[in-house]
Amino acid sequence: MDPRASVLIVDDETFIRQILARIVSREGYEVRQACDGQDALDCLSEASWDIVISDIKMPNMNGIELLGEIKTIHPDVGVILITAYAGEYSAEEALKAGADAFIAKPFKNIEIAETLRKVLQKNLRSRSKTTALISQLK
Repeated sequence: MDPRASVLIVDDETFIRQILARIVSREGYEVRQACDGQDALDCLSEASWDIVISDIKMPNMNGIELLGEIKTIHPDVGVILITAYAGEYSAEEALKAGADAFIAKPFKNIEIAETLRKVLQKNLRSRSKTTALISQLK
C-alpha cells in the first residue's frame, strides 16, 4: 500500500464518517471527511485525492450525482459508493454509473480495507498504463 494514498469520506451521518475514518486511517491512508456532496467537491478542488468513499443517500446531492461530478472533473479518482438502502440502489447500478466499487451497510471493517486496496491497485495500474501511452506518443 502506498502510504501517501488519500481517501475522502463523504457521508451526512457524522457517526458513519467517523467509523470509516478510523478504519481508513488504521490502514495507513490520509483521511479527510466531507458532510455532503458540495463539501466533497470543495475538498476535491482544494487537494488531490486517490479515492472517495461516498454514501449514496444524502440531502442536496446524492452519491450517484456526486459520482458523476467526480468522474467528469477528476476521472482518475476511485469512487466507492456505500448505502444502507441496498434495496433501492444496486451494485450493478452503481458500477454502471461509474463507481469503482459498491458496499452495502452494515459493512465489516475488513470489507472496507480490502475494497480500498483493490480500488487503489486498479487505479495505479490504470495510471501506469496512461503514463506509458503518453510516453509512447512523445
